[in-house]
Amino acid sequence: MIWLRFLPYGAIALLAMLAWHFDARAVAEAEGRRQDHAAYVDAQAAAAAIARAAITHQQAVYQAQAQETEHEYEQKVADAHAAADRYVADHRVGGLRTGPAQGASSPAVAASTTGGPGVPPGVPADAVVVSAGDVQACTSAVTYAVQAHNWALSLTAP
Repeated sequence: MIWLRFLPYGAIALLAMLAWHFDARAVAEAEGRRQDHAAYVDAQAAAAAIARAAITHQQAVYQAQAQETEHEYEQKVADAHAAADRYVADHRVGGLRTGPAQGASSPAVAASTTGGPGVPPGVPADAVVVSAGDVQACTSAVTYAVQAHNWALSLTAP
């Protein structure tokens, strides 16, 4: 029974070995977690760089599309104004004055200052006359609205 005398020393040695083993495992686990954390940080940085590059690229694409759309719009406005000028020239009612003629008390369209008739034959009595500036303003507004509508439709197109 001599071996019973050494049993406490063997138990202490066994406990020391187990402590050393679990300490080594804990240190290895902590090192693994540090490496994982470093890998996560690196992956996040790489993902952020990719996202920034994608955003920068998409902004450049949008800027190019905006410039192209703006150029198309300016061309369409110029074409529309030219068409409006042609329309005004073709439909101009020359020599009309709005308001009563000098000495006249009637609010009807008066004769021109050149002595010609106030309303040419064929013009309906309820005709509405607008200025060339109003025609151009309406042309600009309609052209802008149509271009905005087409742009909005292009956003939904696949």
